[in-house]
Amino acid sequence: MKLKLAVLGFGSRGQMFADFIREDENAQLVAAADTVQVCRVAAREKYGVPQEMIFDSAESFFAQGKIADALFICTQDKDHREHAVRAMRLGYDICLEKPAAANWEDCLTIYRTQQETGRKVLICHVLRYSHFYQAIKKLLNEGAVGQIVNVGQTENVAYWHAAHSYVRGAWRNAAQSSPMILAKCCHDLDILFWLIGKPCRTLTSFGALNLFRAENAPAGCADYCVDCAEQTRAACPFDAYKIYKDIYKAYNPILGNNSLVRGKASNDVDAILSSRENIFGRCVFRCDNDVVDHQEVGMLFEGNITAQLTMTDFTKECHRTIHVCGTAGEIVGDMETNKIRVLPFLKEEYEIDLTKTCQDFSVHGGGDKMLYRDFCDYITRGGQSETRTTLKDSLMSHYMCFMAEKSRLSGGTPQDIRF
Repeated sequence: MKLKLAVLGFGSRGQMFADFIREDENAQLVAAADTVQVCRVAAREKYGVPQEMIFDSAESFFAQGKIADALFICTQDKDHREHAVRAMRLGYDICLEKPAAANWEDCLTIYRTQQETGRKVLICHVLRYSHFYQAIKKLLNEGAVGQIVNVGQTENVAYWHAAHSYVRGAWRNAAQSSPMILAKCCHDLDILFWLIGKPCRTLTSFGALNLFRAENAPAGCADYCVDCAEQTRAACPFDAYKIYKDIYKAYNPILGNNSLVRGKASNDVDAILSSRENIFGRCVFRCDNDVVDHQEVGMLFEGNITAQLTMTDFTKECHRTIHVCGTAGEIVGDMETNKIRVLPFLKEEYEIDLTKTCQDFSVHGGGDKMLYRDFCDYITRGGQSETRTTLKDSLMSHYMCFMAEKSRLSGGTPQDIRF
């Protein structure tokens, strides 16, 4: 009998899980819900969900009671607590998009509800499942560089991705979504926690919003790129037309997000960016954004192991890099190239080229598909896996994010993060 799965929030992430379900001969997508009409149309026309099982709100979905074996929750961060709690109380096991919630109290509410109901909850910490970090974890488990002493992780956000998601887009304002260190980097802090294998005890953080502010707007720019002086747009790397017609043209997020022009879905990038009602055509220096454009987190883990996370908008490409220093060597890796250099102290260095041994690097280096499979295994068989994180362990990275933001806002004051 096929596993019956439902998706709440049928945007790009929800449809990604729908793709995995469609490819899985042992599962069936039986229901979908989204507030956006074109997403509901996709559920019916692209994925074959019956019209009576497509819902226009979370409320109307939950009103049906439990209609599937498990639920993927892919809604906005600020709605996660309400949706996760209602789902668990109805008897759903859930796969919950990261971050688990937009504030710590909501995270604790989700945890307490999970403890009370006994439901299975998996947070989408997909980097654990990527070929890249799986290979590094294996090297560390094998003692390839001795005992870990220090780890440096860098989240290269990329100027164009930052402009889309964290200046113009849904995660631009902390009060409306969450701090950027949580939205972008709970992945990275979870990876550090998982690779090191010990809890973090203390952290400190510095960061700011340096560039994307009104006072830094160049001469000749307007509220919307369509109204900018031609020479200003030509010199601006953040010009919306450059980003969405050039850099993002292979996978255009404003089309993937079904952007509206005068209330109607559009597939015309020029029409979208020419509309002064559309947020993605706005000047990056004249948005209502307040999240940081760079941040550093310094951490002390149990056993006097230190770690650093650098998050920066100011890179050309969007990728993650890592540098592990051990008592017997180093590991240096770049997730974009999927190559890992191992530099033992008393042996010849060597390189692991994952592109020669692994096939699927789509979506977080192949991690999302592996997470989907692990979630299905979790709710059907309940067995253990080295990669799977418990809800409590997932929330450790979230707590680290909230304490990092508290430290940043207090000028770098160290925070004890034991809980």
